[in-house]
Amino acid sequence: MDKKQKLIRMCISFLPLLLLLMDTPQGMDPKAWHLFPYYIGAILMVMLQPVGEATALLIMIGLYAVMQKGQAVALSGFSNNMVWLVVGAYIVAQAFKDTNLGSRISYWMIKKFGRSSLGLGYAAAFSDLVIAPVTPSNAARTGGIIWPIFKSISESLGSTPENNPRGIGAYLSFLLYIVTMCTGITFLTGYAANTVTWVLADQMLGLKLSWLEWTTAFCVPAMTVMLLAPWLLHKIYKPTIDKIDGKRIGEEGLAKLGPMSGKEILCVVLFLGCIVLWATSKYTKINATAVLLGFIAIALATGILSFEKMATNRSIWNTLMWYGGIIGLATALNKFKFFAWCGKELQLLVDFSQFNHITLLILLVLIGTSCRYLFVSCGAYMASVIPIQFTIGLAAGLPAYDMFLVFLMCGVMGAILTHYANAAGPALYGAGYENVQVWLKLGIIFVAISYVIFAVIGVPYWMALGIFTSL
Repeated sequence: MDKKQKLIRMCISFLPLLLLLMDTPQGMDPKAWHLFPYYIGAILMVMLQPVGEATALLIMIGLYAVMQKGQAVALSGFSNNMVWLVVGAYIVAQAFKDTNLGSRISYWMIKKFGRSSLGLGYAAAFSDLVIAPVTPSNAARTGGIIWPIFKSISESLGSTPENNPRGIGAYLSFLLYIVTMCTGITFLTGYAANTVTWVLADQMLGLKLSWLEWTTAFCVPAMTVMLLAPWLLHKIYKPTIDKIDGKRIGEEGLAKLGPMSGKEILCVVLFLGCIVLWATSKYTKINATAVLLGFIAIALATGILSFEKMATNRSIWNTLMWYGGIIGLATALNKFKFFAWCGKELQLLVDFSQFNHITLLILLVLIGTSCRYLFVSCGAYMASVIPIQFTIGLAAGLPAYDMFLVFLMCGVMGAILTHYANAAGPALYGAGYENVQVWLKLGIIFVAISYVIFAVIGVPYWMALGIFTSL
């Protein structure tokens, strides 16, 4: 993108601020009206990308702080527990990378499962799953830890983007794109964009979800998709290389890493401790964010983590700026009753009694999925589309939990639709193993498969848990 294009996109991003010249709509809190243009401007800037996500949010909250004297609102998101939970998990992900624990897990999986192209696919999926609970960055987890290992294996087998891409490289790259969404939705801390929906579900729907409740809700349908994906993709998009000496590859990889170091062992202990404390927080009353802060404290004290490396990890601070900013703005809009006002106006305009709950849920999912082509960031999608879906759902009287489950599924699994809707895309699609036409076709197929599995497996499971009531 040249300077002229960036300037044009930046100017377009500022257009919502013209709304400030208009009178506040009747019945709306003026504070909400004076904040709304900055919220829309931030999302538009993230979508158009004249600058990075963190920069976009800093620009908009900075302007809001000065022009509306709203520094308290502008900075409010940076004190949100959930923001720091995700930032903390990014730091933990660095520990997995620095100690080589993530690589060791991948090579062990390859050794156990990688006897064929299908087995190698399952090795990749299970590797991503194991470290997902404490790696909310798909770019860091799938793109930075898992994919480089499997890309190297593909190349060693003679499958490169230029030579025999269908050998196995194309299969593994798209498979990991599916897998990263499955593992991401399974854990509250497995995907940074989950943060936005968690906060909106709290603020707009009144749902107070723990880490365990989140994982309990999504583990069955998401893991069903993940377990079927390697086999289904193998049938639909079969690699030409079949037999693989995974045992040798795994052993060679583990040999290069050497025996487990004391730091790796301690990292495993701390990781398991996090999982246990998150799962038992209902009884221990220990906050999930506090658990991660404790992990970081011990990791820094024992040398597992280096603050100097943390300070230069752009992902950590980009996440803090981007999610802290957008969550602060969204939370304030809800506090100023903006979404409640929108809901009341919708009730005056639309007769929702003509829709039953299931029909409306399906309609909103289809609309939300169609919007995916407009978004290059899942976080931006969550911050702009999810509030609209929640607002319409509230106006129509949809059950709160049903909306959360269905619209989050749409938000996360729907990202498979395009190669640019998720942060892992630049590494996986960008590797060059497949052209965009084939990638988008596979995206449509596997979004449809995911939705069907969530409907056939997920809905009955949620009904058994007593959290889905629209049927």
